[in-house]
Amino acid sequence: MSGLRDRLARHLKPGKTAAVPEAGAEQRQAELTPEQAQHGPAEGGGPAACPLSESAAGAVAGPAREPAAASVAAGNAPAEGAHGYAGHAPGGSQADEPAAPAAPAPAHPEAAAWAKLDAELYEFPAGSFVRRVRTYPMDAYHGRYRLDALYEHVRELGAFHPEAEPVHAEGLLFFDTETTGLGVGAGNVAFLIGIGYYEAGRFVVEQLFIRHPAEERAMLAYLEEKMKRFTHVVSYNGRTFDWPILQNRFILNRMRPDIDRLLHLDLLHPSRSLWKHSMPSVRLGKVEEAQLGYAREDDVSGAFAPELYVLYLAEGKTDVLRGVFVHNERDIVSLAALSALITRYLADEEPLEPKSPGDLFRLGQWLLKMNRLPSAEKILELGFSRLQEQGEEGRTVSGDLLLRYAAYYKKAGVRDRAVELWNRLIRQAGPAAAAPVEAYIELAMHYEHGCKDYALALELSREALDVLRQRRRLLRRSEKAADEERRIAHRIERLQRKLRDCGKPVSERKASVKAAIPSRPPKPPGQARSAKPSGKPRPAYAADSLFDVARNPG
Repeated sequence: MSGLRDRLARHLKPGKTAAVPEAGAEQRQAELTPEQAQHGPAEGGGPAACPLSESAAGAVAGPAREPAAASVAAGNAPAEGAHGYAGHAPGGSQADEPAAPAAPAPAHPEAAAWAKLDAELYEFPAGSFVRRVRTYPMDAYHGRYRLDALYEHVRELGAFHPEAEPVHAEGLLFFDTETTGLGVGAGNVAFLIGIGYYEAGRFVVEQLFIRHPAEERAMLAYLEEKMKRFTHVVSYNGRTFDWPILQNRFILNRMRPDIDRLLHLDLLHPSRSLWKHSMPSVRLGKVEEAQLGYAREDDVSGAFAPELYVLYLAEGKTDVLRGVFVHNERDIVSLAALSALITRYLADEEPLEPKSPGDLFRLGQWLLKMNRLPSAEKILELGFSRLQEQGEEGRTVSGDLLLRYAAYYKKAGVRDRAVELWNRLIRQAGPAAAAPVEAYIELAMHYEHGCKDYALALELSREALDVLRQRRRLLRRSEKAADEERRIAHRIERLQRKLRDCGKPVSERKASVKAAIPSRPPKPPGQARSAKPSGKPRPAYAADSLFDVARNPG
């Protein structure tokens, strides 16, 4: 097992002490001071880090124990009064006389070892398992966002399930697992289940751990009881991975809880829509660093969790699990902060000044999917204006981004902007590089069907065929490219036939598209405009030159 310890030491940042190998070592992380935990961060000091250290989280009271269950770790669990609840006599009536001290129960041999991780051996009617509880004040920060920021716009999460009842913060169950493998089959076991929820003015994280497979049924029974009061599950890739595993474990333990009634909010999907093209990875750790402003230190990657669990089973030492518990706890808190950020986007409250045209386009497209039409149109308009500013400054913009904006305006019926963007893409490519074939094809369709300018559409199609053949020389020939080449050839034949039907000669192949654009001499004063081919009238945004598109005066 020493090899695993060495790998973990290399995985952690240089100069930091590994939290996993050393028994009893305390993990020091960014935390709130006791004054900040009570009153929030000092003014002018900026947001404080979320109190993930044991000292900060342990200073806040955990939830009261359930009446049907009690800890077997005698001497480690504080009395009910220590959690802020008044003491009660058995049966529910308040005690008038102080009760005689009960005889101390014999301490469990493992209780002290689990206490070092702030965990306890928890006894439930269905059996025992390990439970770890962490609590956070509502004014605690996780990166740039306070944990109570979700309350302001929590109902915006209803956009994920518009037909359901309004969303409330107390009805959200934040959910994450650590498993023995990466599959979703029967052999994959969730040995650690983390849940988080808002309760009584605080954010609570509970972590349920099984020391061996025999404790799984008790852990699932406790989780089933806990889930009854929630309406939504919030996860990160949970719809595909964590939730199916949990459903399988219930079935294999012959348990049929009504968990399908819970609506799922998988935050991986909006994260992909918003940041897939602007970040190298949309893993939760990367998203929280780039979007939430929270950087983890001495974090044990979730990829090591299965090996650390095997190490615990082999050696029986709880200290190797400290990093796994902390990693899972951070994931749960990050889900709450990321949910707050998503609601701010849905409510049109997140500042847009630092965002690039690409970020604005992806945000606008995601808001369109979430049926936030006014906000989406405003954001896309802002992105287009920034594209124009970059063009005036002579800055090159990604061709893929120009195509995406053009496709949006084409679908929206604002074809003058789409034509402007396709022309800009061709101009931007210049003589040294070929513009994307899509720009030529879209313009060819525009001039053929919208302007009835078959000659110009023919030359654009020929240019597209040249670009495609040039690309084929550099890349391996594929069936997709061959199909596209056949479609362009068919378009050229159709345009030549249309020109003959109109009584116009089919021009010979020109050196470039610019040379193919016919020059129109100025008409004498008072002369009427020449007749156009039958069809729709020439739109105001149609240009005489491919490279000088006039703006629509309207």
